[in-house]
Amino acid sequence: MDTLKANMDHCVGMAANMIGERKRIIVIAAGPFVIPMVNPVITRKSGKYETEEGCLSLEGVRPCTRYKEIEVDFLDKDFKPQHGKYSGFAAQVIQHEMDHFEGLLV
Repeated sequence: MDTLKANMDHCVGMAANMIGERKRIIVIAAGPFVIPMVNPVITRKSGKYETEEGCLSLEGVRPCTRYKEIEVDFLDKDFKPQHGKYSGFAAQVIQHEMDHFEGLLV
């Protein structure tokens, strides 16, 4: 969370493994809020579309496939189970960060 907050001028999400932590944790910026998700799993997705994204790990942008709406099960910062519905840009950021768990860069 601290690393994302320190980079919020040019970053809206971060995966723990991208900063050397071998954990399935992401954090996303949603307006003034930073939302941590421990062990997130996408349980539903709809509205497939093609877009381009950038990444702090790479220069420029690259094409990728995303979904407009997703549902995610995860543990919050207190390790309590949560279920969230996300759409638009927030959904895109979550999908991008979760790709890092699989070693995928856009």
